[in-house]
Amino acid sequence: MAHCVCVCFKLPHDFTFPLQGAGQDVGRSCILVSIGGKNIMLDCGMHMGYNDDIIIVTFFFLVHSLPYMSEMVGYDGPIYMTHPTKAICPILLEDFRKITVDKKGETNFFTSQMIKDCMKKVVPLNLHQTVQVDDELEIKAYYAGHVLGAAMVQIKVGSESVVYTGDYNMTPDRHLGAAWIDKCRPDILISESTYATTIRDSKRCRERDFLKKVHESIERGGKGEDEPEGPDLLLHRANGESESLLQALHHVDQPEDSENLCPEEHV
Repeated sequence: MAHCVCVCFKLPHDFTFPLQGAGQDVGRSCILVSIGGKNIMLDCGMHMGYNDDIIIVTFFFLVHSLPYMSEMVGYDGPIYMTHPTKAICPILLEDFRKITVDKKGETNFFTSQMIKDCMKKVVPLNLHQTVQVDDELEIKAYYAGHVLGAAMVQIKVGSESVVYTGDYNMTPDRHLGAAWIDKCRPDILISESTYATTIRDSKRCRERDFLKKVHESIERGGKGEDEPEGPDLLLHRANGESESLLQALHHVDQPEDSENLCPEEHV
């Protein structure tokens, strides 16, 4: 998953945001925001070592360096993420560790125990909950509509504010609803922009085409179009889109789904 970054702003005089990941990179979003004398790390896909006040993780793909940061570098400040993200993170981190250590032979890497110790330090966030981190810094999470637990976050330090979001989705489907945030006028907006210049068919059309192919495969006895033997294989990355496809398959026997899809009704 690529993570380009789009920044819209009128910079406060003391604001900086060096990119430690993303910015034409793949799956490594990590942005260090310095505002009002506070250092806030947004996501932790990659990190070079900074003196941060807090870490905020917006969704579970962007945590690859989190145990390294908290257990090996020595970061001892608060780590914020939503409840679903906290539940999923240790599973993905352990999978990442196994691939890196057991399969690739990396030695200087975090351990399973470090993952457990890291997750004990996480402070779970509720959506729309304002958290007063200290006398000056407050954060508030909003629903991003991307994957389970994904959030966009508003950060305020005194009179200055930043809104940051990774992937977000404005079109509801069978699995998730549309992103939503309070009306606000932040000084800075930092947004993921992987598909910013891409025009795609609507989800309704994509789902209709998918179900049509499923029906065609079933009519062939479950065999591929050019395969005399063996079943069709549906390969898909494990994120929210997979759940949407499973939901579509669950409703595949309903005539209206294949001809007149209205995903909004199933949110």
